[in-house]
Amino acid sequence: MKLNQKNRNRAYFRHHRKRAIQRKKRLSAHRGWVVKFEGVFSKGKIHCSCWMCSNKTKRLGYPKSELARIDNCQEQLQDYRF
Repeated sequence: MKLNQKNRNRAYFRHHRKRAIQRKKRLSAHRGWVVKFEGVFSKGKIHCSCWMCSNKTKRLGYPKSELARIDNCQEQLQDYRF
């Protein structure tokens, strides 16, 4: 059992689920998306192609760690061919 565990009832979790759904509904309505059921917004993220929602990699490129990994893989491929 965790230390400092909070006792939270169903109402607490219901409230936050409803709050998240409302926020995502508002965003989807602003974008003009039509959703059959509201519950699809309860989990996960909603994405669009705007610069604020898109993946950082598209805008900023790969992080240094990824570039190093790619270089390492390319070197291994070159070593394998010879």
